[in-house]
Amino acid sequence: ELETSRLDARRKVELISFGSLLQARLSHELSGVLFLSSGLSSYLVVREGNLNRSEVEAILARLYDGSRYIRNIGIAVGYTLTYVYPVEGNEQAVGLYYPNVRAQWPDVKRVSESGKPALLGPMTLVQRGRGLIYRVPILIRGKYWGMLSTVIDANPLFADTFGKASSENVELAVRGRNALGMKGGVFWGEAGLFEQKDAELIDVDVPGGKWIIALRAKSLSMDESGVLRLRILVWVLAAFLGWGAYTLLVQRARLARMALFDQLTELPNRSLIEDRLSRAISIQRRNPSSLSALLFVDLDGFKSVNDRYGHRAGDAVLHGVAARAVRAVRDVDSVGRWGGDELIVVLENVDRRKIPELIERVRQAVETPIKFAGQLLKVGASIGSAIAPDDGDSAGDLIRLADRRMYEEKKRRKQRPGRREG
Repeated sequence: ELETSRLDARRKVELISFGSLLQARLSHELSGVLFLSSGLSSYLVVREGNLNRSEVEAILARLYDGSRYIRNIGIAVGYTLTYVYPVEGNEQAVGLYYPNVRAQWPDVKRVSESGKPALLGPMTLVQRGRGLIYRVPILIRGKYWGMLSTVIDANPLFADTFGKASSENVELAVRGRNALGMKGGVFWGEAGLFEQKDAELIDVDVPGGKWIIALRAKSLSMDESGVLRLRILVWVLAAFLGWGAYTLLVQRARLARMALFDQLTELPNRSLIEDRLSRAISIQRRNPSSLSALLFVDLDGFKSVNDRYGHRAGDAVLHGVAARAVRAVRDVDSVGRWGGDELIVVLENVDRRKIPELIERVRQAVETPIKFAGQLLKVGASIGSAIAPDDGDSAGDLIRLADRRMYEEKKRRKQRPGRREG
């Protein structure tokens, strides 16, 4: 009896260890999908509903390619599924109006009203098949705008995660449909396993709630060498999962940065710099005694550098000019790449008397020669400015006016004797 008791205790430890591995593996696989969604949700919030279809579809394609379990990604504006990638195989989901889908609408409504993400399902999809749906409500200025939905192929995910239980002489079942824990239905294995006294229950936290894994040993056949192999497996997988989690965090940060920052210059891209300009204008409206200003900068002679020395030299100039422009302005100001060889500088809460000084500092930073491959490369700077509220109280008005003034200055600079601009 003593030996039997020892074997039972050992088997229980083995079972809990195996369950912990399953828990870690499932969390790892889900994190790989959920992390990809966070960068896109940040992008949607920053854009405040002003979406460019080609830009959105490019981001969706990149995220879709980043995970083997994602079936499709969708963005609903309001409650209408407006963007779906890929369309092929998901045609029935395009244009879907959630209130018309009785099986999904109560949970969609619950998530949108709570403002918190949730992992729903598994469920039968409108476009056929079985899937989990990670729903992220998009709140703009505190109000519901739409929803990001990432559809995960449930069967391959579960097969990869739970499929080895049988070979390990383990009975396994999972419950918690719609992240409801013990209140949710069983969606893998036999429901009766949860009633067995010798079954071990392990919680798995998922967005919006939890799943419960039930495990039960089929037999007491594992010998000492099997225990040693399992322990080694635990150590190896623990190290692997730790590295995997770190890699996913790095990938998440990279994806979020790709959506908001220019890859060459590392400056905020057009979307993010527009957002910062809008925020500066909003601050100015709340404090009418303050001023915000916009500088639109175009690099004169940049095309000549590209034509004469090649695109690598042009990239070096853009990168160097960007870094110097950032150092030339104050910490509260923002420098972004508008496109091509154009930069935008947002000056927040600026003293009117300081604007000419800041313009000249930016000009000097841009026009300081940059050394590349033994050559000193030099470009000029045509700069147009606009001030809020003097010249307008919207980002679009300020950008258009500063752009026009920049071209007017470029024209004057070209007309100066002995000056050549490209």
